[in-house]
Amino acid sequence: MKLSKGWFIIGSIAIFLVIFFSITYSKDNTETPKPELKFRKDGTFKIVQFADSQDGPDIDIRTINLMNKILDFEKPDLVLLTGDNVDDSSKSSKEVKKSIDNIAEPMERRRIPWAVIFGNHDDEHGKMSKEEMMNIYTSYPNNISQSGFTTSDRVGNYNILIKASETNIPVFNIYMLDSGKYDYKTKEYEWINYKQIDWYKHTTEAIQQKYNRTIPALMFFHIPIPEFKIVWENGQAVGFKNEEISSPKFNSGLFEALVDTKDVKGIFVGHDHLNDFVGELNGIKLGYSRSIGYGTYGDDSFSRGARVFFIKESDPSKFETWMRLASDFHN
Repeated sequence: MKLSKGWFIIGSIAIFLVIFFSITYSKDNTETPKPELKFRKDGTFKIVQFADSQDGPDIDIRTINLMNKILDFEKPDLVLLTGDNVDDSSKSSKEVKKSIDNIAEPMERRRIPWAVIFGNHDDEHGKMSKEEMMNIYTSYPNNISQSGFTTSDRVGNYNILIKASETNIPVFNIYMLDSGKYDYKTKEYEWINYKQIDWYKHTTEAIQQKYNRTIPALMFFHIPIPEFKIVWENGQAVGFKNEEISSPKFNSGLFEALVDTKDVKGIFVGHDHLNDFVGELNGIKLGYSRSIGYGTYGDDSFSRGARVFFIKESDPSKFETWMRLASDFHN
């Protein structure tokens, strides 16, 4: 049967509309893939840790300027924000979003993958829950954070695998944990709880079974564990201790679990803005990054900065680390 010219035109328009709406629907409903983490072709991987930016919607511009300088100088493959990223000054959820936008911009503008964990101050504004804030963080194209394993008050327990330069096999791992806030009964800082330790053990076991080997790792959270005091008192730590080590009095056994499992080679925290020492205990390095933030407490004679990690694919268990400070830049 021969179609009339009118039917041909109608049919053509219909086909066009189907194609148009298919493309449009696909664009609107396909998430942009998150960046993949791999060692560079030269077999290296660099991480920058920013601790305690701790500011609000009207952030001290010196914090952003220093973040920019450090990122441009170090050119990291990954940035980690390790708690107390924002403070309690926001008066609305819109201001919380603005506070997060401020600290996201340096990484997003450079398209550097970045991830966050929460500290004891992050939700003190009371305008957003940790879950709601994590949804904001993960909405940025280059943010690879996860809500991960959650409990009633802990959000953002997850791990990040870094693949080999030439294959899709992971050769390094990063654990991110929410170390909580305060135990109001004892009026002390909280600790990594038993559920989190069990999650860590199960995750490590699953990784070992899947890849048939132990993958070396670093672990990051905000509040130091009691073993940080042991490391300093041993007299072998390198760096500064300019304030009290604000660890919980209760020891939940996280460090013992790490020693037994043998994958974590270093634990790094923030929280105490004027400390940046690193020491070793039972084969595991324990260290601080001093504060990056100018809008929170500090000491003008103690330069703000960030901790840098340099890992080699050929021997990822042995990593190098140093502080990059504002005083390293002359302008």
